[in-house]
Amino acid sequence: MYYRHGDIIKAKVTAIKHYGAFIQTKDLTQGLIHISEIDNSFIVDINYHLKVGEIIEVKVLSYRDGKINASLNFNKSKKKLADNERKIDNSYFKYGFATLKENLSIWQKKAEFELRNNKQ
Repeated sequence: MYYRHGDIIKAKVTAIKHYGAFIQTKDLTQGLIHISEIDNSFIVDINYHLKVGEIIEVKVLSYRDGKINASLNFNKSKKKLADNERKIDNSYFKYGFATLKENLSIWQKKAEFELRNNKQ
């Protein structure tokens, strides 16, 4: 089958890597959705957005040598991740800039002490 730029097709997620997700269509054509084409926001982990075996609608960006380059990020109005249930919240992170400010002088003193004591 031949795919054109802009075609909206259904595909199955076959693998997830740190740089994107691999997909396969019904006719066994394979392709890739680069991490930058999955969502408009910063992605910590693609697994928050996609699951292996999931059937998704993608937009074909290009079709070369029998491979599809696709985007999941084509419908800005789609419901975002089940009403943001899976979105990362800053409350999950223990550290932040306040921790840096509070500990910077202590870390500097420790580093200076270690440098003085390790000189040979």
